[in-house]
Amino acid sequence: MKHLRQAVAIIAVTFTLGGVVEPLTTPIPTAQAKATKVWIAPNHGHRYHYSKTCRGLNHAGKLKHVTKKWAKHHHYTLCGWEK
Repeated sequence: MKHLRQAVAIIAVTFTLGGVVEPLTTPIPTAQAKATKVWIAPNHGHRYHYSKTCRGLNHAGKLKHVTKKWAKHHHYTLCGWEK
């Protein structure tokens, strides 16, 4: 609902100001910037993933949602598909 309101506000402002090219809102942070939780496959390697649907998790059985700090502390590294 929040995103819908933002989109409507941006469209309304654009038409009001005659098609200003620059957006009037701050950019939305990327998934990697706001992700504090990551996905790991405890029985399948030592990589962490920002997305549960990452192709690096295709053959993983059990998935676990942990903090990025925990994963790094336990020697997990970022998946090669998400670099």
